[in-house]
Amino acid sequence: MKPSIPEIGTVIKLQGDVATVMLKGGESCKGCGQAKIGLCKAGSTNMMLTVKNHLGAKVGDSVTVGVDRGTKAKGYFLAFIIPLFSLIFGALLGHVLGKYFSMPSLEVAAGFATFFLISFFSLRRLKILDSSSSMAIKSVVSGSIFSEYIEADEFRGYSDCQNRL
Repeated sequence: MKPSIPEIGTVIKLQGDVATVMLKGGESCKGCGQAKIGLCKAGSTNMMLTVKNHLGAKVGDSVTVGVDRGTKAKGYFLAFIIPLFSLIFGALLGHVLGKYFSMPSLEVAAGFATFFLISFFSLRRLKILDSSSSMAIKSVVSGSIFSEYIEADEFRGYSDCQNRL
């Protein structure tokens, strides 16, 4: 599931602050890498997903499900911030060591060396985070009391006109 496109599902079971949500594979599921290479049946079957329920959704509620905000922040930090700071730190360290050892342009080599070394470990950690990512209920679309047909305002106005005639 793409984290930028939340899916809509129905809560079918609650256990403490964790909910089991039944999702029907939708547009974001079809755009997933696993669906593109045929590892899952995108859009054709329902999927069960265990998610965090911080909003207190009840059984039967329609909810939107997406990647937890904390997981997104950790992912951005591991993918962008840590490698950037390692490049800057390595370049500064290389500059100081270059002056000490009288080796010009050591900052470039040291900057890229620390960048690649730290990026390797950072991306390994990102892969671990991806495999254990936390999904969460983002919002409750409708409660279980609205499972029946709800008439739109336009139809109510039309039916009121019909009743007066």
